Parts: sequence; C-alpha cells; structure tokens
Amino acid sequence: MSGVKKKKSSGDVAMFMSSMNLGNMNQPVSRHFIEKGHSADQLRLMVLEMVPPYKNRGDRELHLKQREVWWIHKLNSLQPKGLNRDYHLYLFL
Repeated sequence: MSGVKKKKSSGDVAMFMSSMNLGNMNQPVSRHFIEKGHSADQLRLMVLEMVPPYKNRGDRELHLKQREVWWIHKLNSLQPKGLNRDYHLYLFL
C-alpha cells in the first residue's frame, strides 16, 4: 500500500500494529493482515521516496499527493491487486 506520510514513519507502524491487534477491519492494511492470518509482528515498512521541505513557496502538499499517485501506479497497488482503493488524476491538471 502506498501512501503519503507527513510525519515520522514509526508512528504509522505503531498505528498499523495497534489497528491489527484491536481487530480493526476498517483499515485496508489491518483487514488484509487479519484476513490472511498474519500477525502484527510481520508488518514491515519501506520508505520509497523522501521529499524534502520546500525552500520557497511551492505547493509541497500537491507534490506529495502527485508522488503518491505515481507510486500507486508504478507499484500497481490499486485493488484488487493491492490495498489502495483509488487515486485522483485531477492532481495532475
């Protein structure tokens, strides 16, 4: 699953693990782990790209979302092959 992360990734891992341990079926990652019989200890995280803060007034938020869409497409991670539900091409207009 690809996603934009604006905070430290360690917090995301803790959130995913907590969601799995609580049996939360509303989140795609925890639902996948629960349905496939994986444990929270099997979760691994990989940073795919670091986008440094902008020095001038560029729209970093838009750039981050565009990169997320690019990675979702590159990794072919849309459902049913992946865990991403959708992405928005209007970000490139």
